[in-house]
Amino acid sequence: MDKYYLLFDDICDISIKDLQNKIMYLNKKIIGEIKLVDLIFDKQSMTGIYIIFDNEDKAVYVGKTGSRAILERLAGHFDLRPGAYMNTFLCALAGKIKQRKGPHATEEDLKNVYENALTHKMIFVQIPNSEEHKKKIGKLEVVLAKELKTKYNTTRGEQNVSTSTLIKFL
Repeated sequence: MDKYYLLFDDICDISIKDLQNKIMYLNKKIIGEIKLVDLIFDKQSMTGIYIIFDNEDKAVYVGKTGSRAILERLAGHFDLRPGAYMNTFLCALAGKIKQRKGPHATEEDLKNVYENALTHKMIFVQIPNSEEHKKKIGKLEVVLAKELKTKYNTTRGEQNVSTSTLIKFL
């Protein structure tokens, strides 16, 4: 199995810029080919940051898993129910911005982009789900979305963090 993830112990002493470079050159896993076992690390579901890439290997979405494991989060992205809370990636592919008040993507909108969504690729940056690291997960999600210039992330607050900042100091 190709390594499509980075472990926190291997990245905590590098800068955000160096992490960005590692992310771009890491093997990416096609979402439609991901198996349950691919999302397990050290006998538990991985937590941290995931980056979704289009067919040209351009980062299009950065997400986080902390309170929800990657198993739950990834499944939520592919929920075909129009009002589903966590299907932001499918909604974005359908050209609908995920909003609490609507307009929501229709079931037909979501079905139309489902097959395309499965051809996207993903990598994972594992960060332990501990009180010490919870804020890092959130900050790193926002910083990477900004630095990778993702197409489908909505801005949630400004993180003015230098790309020379070491991951452990986020």
